Formats: sequence, structure tokens, C-alpha cells
Amino acid sequence: MMEPPTQQEFTETVREAFTFLRQFGFQEVRPHPDRAKNRFQVWFRAGDRLVIVHGEGWGTVASVMLEHDSGLELAEIDLVPAADRPGRKNERREMQPGQLEQVREAARRLAQYGADFLEGDIRRFLAHAKPLPPYKRSDT
Repeated sequence: MMEPPTQQEFTETVREAFTFLRQFGFQEVRPHPDRAKNRFQVWFRAGDRLVIVHGEGWGTVASVMLEHDSGLELAEIDLVPAADRPGRKNERREMQPGQLEQVREAARRLAQYGADFLEGDIRRFLAHAKPLPPYKRSDT
């Protein structure tokens, strides 16, 4: 079993892997105070769009959510064509990449398949996004 990354390792890996966001006008911002409980997260904002990288599962899982100020969210993996998504069925847990490699893979996928969202064209995002759950909305 792989040793979970420290908060510093997680944050540094996210910043390095998502450096490409700068070319789309994204800047690192502090998490919304209502959602800052998880120390393993890094937020990037450009205008009305957010890219949020979370470390979860006690250092075993990473996820990237795309959000829009309209109150919608979408996992970055949902922008990837189904045929190009990493396989999940029949994979043994010990064969899955560690959290930091998951961060790097998600960054590669977002750069390859999410340019429309990153550039501000949210049509495809809107076609697949779901409303933010109540615990993520700051108006509740």
C-alpha cells in the first residue's frame, strides 16, 4: 500500500500539474469558507468558472470538479469520451495509481478534453452539469 501524500506534497503536485490553467486566465484562489474544511484541496478561478482539485479517501483518491457560478458542477472525467476514460471494472485496488498520479492524470485529461470549458465556452459543460448539492451551495 502506498504512503498517503502530505498536504504539502498534494498542494505542490496540484500546482505543478495544473500550471497550464494560467494560459486560460485561471488563478489559484482560497476555497469558499463554507467548504474549506478539507485541507487537501486547491481551487482555481477564471471569471465565473472554477476548477477544484480534491484529495479524498485518506490520501488514496483525487478528484477534479468543474463548477460554474450558476450553481452547476461536473466532474472533469465527464468531459472525456467514454472510450478514452480509464477502466474501472475489474481493476484491483492495488493496481490503481496513487493520489498524486491521479492528480497528474486528471490534469492531462482536463488539458486534452476540457479546453472549451477552460476557454469560457460552457455549452458542453451545461449539457452535462448537475446542480451543486446543498452542502456545497453558499446560499443555504
